[in-house]
Amino acid sequence: MHVSECYRLLGVPRNATMDDIKMAYRRLARKYHPDINQDDPTAADKFRRVQEAYQVLKEVDAGIRPKQDVAPPATTKVQRPPTPTPSPAPQKPPQKAPQPSTDRFNKIKIDVRDVRTSQDPLSTDPELKLKLDMLRRVQELLKQKKYVVAIAVVEGMRERYPKSPEVLHWQAVTYYRWGSELIIAGKLREAEIYLNKALNTDPKNRELCFEVKRDLERLKQKPLG
Repeated sequence: MHVSECYRLLGVPRNATMDDIKMAYRRLARKYHPDINQDDPTAADKFRRVQEAYQVLKEVDAGIRPKQDVAPPATTKVQRPPTPTPSPAPQKPPQKAPQPSTDRFNKIKIDVRDVRTSQDPLSTDPELKLKLDMLRRVQELLKQKKYVVAIAVVEGMRERYPKSPEVLHWQAVTYYRWGSELIIAGKLREAEIYLNKALNTDPKNRELCFEVKRDLERLKQKPLG
């Protein structure tokens, strides 16, 4: 499978990082897993192609194969010069020719088994899968600037996972993003409320606290309407 086809199957651009590729692969692997799509006869083939594409891009990232889409030149067999006295011994090498293909297929089977094993934690822990899906949902809402909905989602997650550092982080980020948007809209009193919420939610996040405090200082220099 060519590298360009692998990027297309996983739905990522050519300059995608390995983390982006891994995230896309996990999403598609869950989507096309045969156990989830028992009524879809094409799901198993899609699942296999997604796995194959991911393996190719992993090898490209590790430097095992070249990244260009040009197929490597076919190797030509060098014929040995005829020996003056032929004997049965030289006839053995041709019998070993099929062996590399067998080893290659065995390696592919091992790779597939390893990939499926790596998916087991998500498939066997529904609570972890739910949390990760909800966090992705919050990030997508922030990209779409749907801050009110994102706040509702992340506050619901805080009730369900009160001690999760990931949830605390994204709750504080959501409050900060909404507070910054309120400053732009001129709603300074509401902005101050949400900026303080961000500060109190994740006080150990130094980078976020720096940004929040800077915006709060800016608010002090403006008359609150």
